[in-house]
Amino acid sequence: MAQSVRMEREREWKQRHTRIGYVLLTIVTLAFVFMFIGQATWIAVPLGLVGIALFVSDVAKYRMRRSFLVESAAQKLLRWQLVYDIVNTSVLVIMVGGLLIFSRDNIYWAFAVVIWGTLAEVVSRHLNRALQAHDPILRALELEEAR
Repeated sequence: MAQSVRMEREREWKQRHTRIGYVLLTIVTLAFVFMFIGQATWIAVPLGLVGIALFVSDVAKYRMRRSFLVESAAQKLLRWQLVYDIVNTSVLVIMVGGLLIFSRDNIYWAFAVVIWGTLAEVVSRHLNRALQAHDPILRALELEEAR
């Protein structure tokens, strides 16, 4: 019973996080477009709101998973994942905000955002694999999504 509740919560979180991610991708794409048109600092407000939504989502994921994981190694990995998620979101929001606010060297900011996003995805996948080794439910959800 607890496993089905947990799987449902994981699915709900993943759907919510995916929607927030698509909004962030839209804002980043708009930032790249506005980068060539001129300054568009007004889009920094939705960017900040999406950043806050990502923080809330990351903390909700941590709290949900912490309530189900009792193994100390898994909880330690979970804490590291939370710290990583918060740092990653902060850096991404700051970099995209810098892209929007500073009109000089926009192409360097754009490359930095792309490189950071790529590296962040690699680290995120590594942390998820390490956590899946301790949590069979996460492994089952991953296999379910692969089908």
